[in-house]
Amino acid sequence: MKTVVKVFVIIGMIVGFWYILPLIFGTKILRKLNNNIPLTAGDKVCTILFVSIIAGILAFCMPANQQ
Repeated sequence: MKTVVKVFVIIGMIVGFWYILPLIFGTKILRKLNNNIPLTAGDKVCTILFVSIIAGILAFCMPANQQ
C-alpha cells in the first residue's frame, strides 16, 4: 500500500509540476514515507487537496503499522 501511495504522489507531482504546492507537499510526503515517519492527518488532508486525491484516500486507508 505504501508503494501505491508513493506512485500516485509522484504522478500527482508530475501532472501538477507548474504549481508549487504539489511539489512541496509531495516531497514532504515522500520523505516521510521513505524514512518510515508516520503521516499525520494533516499531511493526508494536504495530499488530498494539493497533490492527488487517490494518493490521499489511499494514505487514509493505510494501516498505522505500515507507515
